Amino acid sequence: MSRVDGQILKTTNLSLANHTASGIWKKNIRSGVLARLAPQLPDLKTGQTDMFTFTGTPKMELVGESAEKSNTGQKPTKVVARTYKLQYTHRESQEVMWADEDYQIGLMQMIAENVAAASSRALDLLAIHGVNPLTGNTGGVTDYLVGMAGNKVHIVNQTSNADTDMKALASQINNAGYVASGLGLDPTYASVLSEVENGAGVQKYPELGFGGFNTENVRGLTAAVSNTVSGSAEGLTTGVKAVMGDFSSFKWGIARNIPLSTILYGDPDGNGDLQRHNEVAFRAEIVIGFAFLDSGDGFSLLQNNAS
Repeated sequence: MSRVDGQILKTTNLSLANHTASGIWKKNIRSGVLARLAPQLPDLKTGQTDMFTFTGTPKMELVGESAEKSNTGQKPTKVVARTYKLQYTHRESQEVMWADEDYQIGLMQMIAENVAAASSRALDLLAIHGVNPLTGNTGGVTDYLVGMAGNKVHIVNQTSNADTDMKALASQINNAGYVASGLGLDPTYASVLSEVENGAGVQKYPELGFGGFNTENVRGLTAAVSNTVSGSAEGLTTGVKAVMGDFSSFKWGIARNIPLSTILYGDPDGNGDLQRHNEVAFRAEIVIGFAFLDSGDGFSLLQNNAS
């Protein structure tokens, strides 16, 4: 923790009050799905990291006495994990510098939680939709699921039968020689899926309860629900409602995590001079990277063409 004038200067978008309750309320933000469905890669480097992978089935050869041996190996393919720099900048009134330490610690903790949630959401928006998380505009992202859709990433068009759609997603992955391990759902589609019954008034997907809140498993698949699947909060119109895949074929990691810093002078975000506006700014930066092995062949997207 850094200190200036004896105080901890970390804050978020809150104004100071005369009296403050011990807890700080904030709207519950659903973080992303990919970070919850795929393990983090520990040795990702800034820039590009080459990964070699074997996509075929390894085979042994039965060798007879004095018989010749064949080449049973296969040449590996190279996949490049590219990194992207993300930043979170927030301004606050200078009065936060004079608040008591407990107040500042609470604000620091909350901004750290916001950065973590924003980073998780950013991974989805980059890797699924290929967009800038702040603006929703495409550009700058090389490989992402929507961009690879129809090439190797499989597409299932949403029908009126959600159960059939789920089976179609799994079938596409199985037919490609993969085994589905995870499922990411948009909240609106999780709600639709939760209403599917078996004909006797019993839910086929009881894990989804009233719409997927806090869901961690669906039909044996690790599951997560977030509006990053559709990008609806960012105004995206890709129509993605669900993503199912073999998440062992998706690699991601944090190449660099730059600690939260306090900025007292200058114009760090184009909103005017800090001293003139009686403000301080707080910034966190992170370098995140990811790659889809075998060009996303182990993934299926459920899309609504009407979106």
